[in-house]
Amino acid sequence: MKEAFWSFDHLLISKSYNNPLPHRHFAKHLIFGVNGYFECVVEGASVYCNGVCIDSNIEHTVNHDGCELLVFLFEGTSNLAAELDEKFLKGKAFCLIHEELSLKVSEQRKNNYDDSRKLDEAILSACNIKNDVSPKYDDRIYQILEGIYKMEGIYENTIGMLCDSVCLSRSRVSHLFKKQVGVSLSSYLVFEKMRKAFTYIAAGENITTASARAGFSSPSHFSNVCKKMFGLPFTDFIKTTVLKEII
Repeated sequence: MKEAFWSFDHLLISKSYNNPLPHRHFAKHLIFGVNGYFECVVEGASVYCNGVCIDSNIEHTVNHDGCELLVFLFEGTSNLAAELDEKFLKGKAFCLIHEELSLKVSEQRKNNYDDSRKLDEAILSACNIKNDVSPKYDDRIYQILEGIYKMEGIYENTIGMLCDSVCLSRSRVSHLFKKQVGVSLSSYLVFEKMRKAFTYIAAGENITTASARAGFSSPSHFSNVCKKMFGLPFTDFIKTTVLKEII
């Protein structure tokens, strides 16, 4: 899979970059070995497995040695991240995934090799993680989501503009958005800003132009946010995939 599935609250990528140095970031991880076992080092402890779930802000790295990996990155405030806590982590820094589930994921990888969207849905379903936030939003949330999608970038005045567009206070919009969409508005906007930057870069723009257009103050700001969210600078992250499937 040379595509990434980028949703509003998570990413699914096929990892092909070099083994990173130990790092920590805000996203929660689900990692599966498609064709074998890999080494996962979490807070200095080394384990070999074909599936692992790692909490946010936990130091870790993965040595895959040729094993193809499917890597989920979940935005930490999302409903899906909460389901990871409930079904897998249960207060622990990390947990190994049962081999039976990892084998199901490998089978789904074979069945959905060229469709990252279907693969994303199939794996989440196999993990009993419900990616079914109700699409029937309040009309004001629809208006906000449409406004965000149409914006060229996410800027300092974006939240104020969104609130004004639906005639609601910032606190009311934040509460309503989190309740209905399943992720905080501020986190959604960070993901959307990054998505826009990656979209512009995938279309051929250089990082300076793309990052400014998306709303970052500089290319280094963009790269730092990428590293803060996903544990890797942009130059390494972009090597993992061609971002063809972006929603």
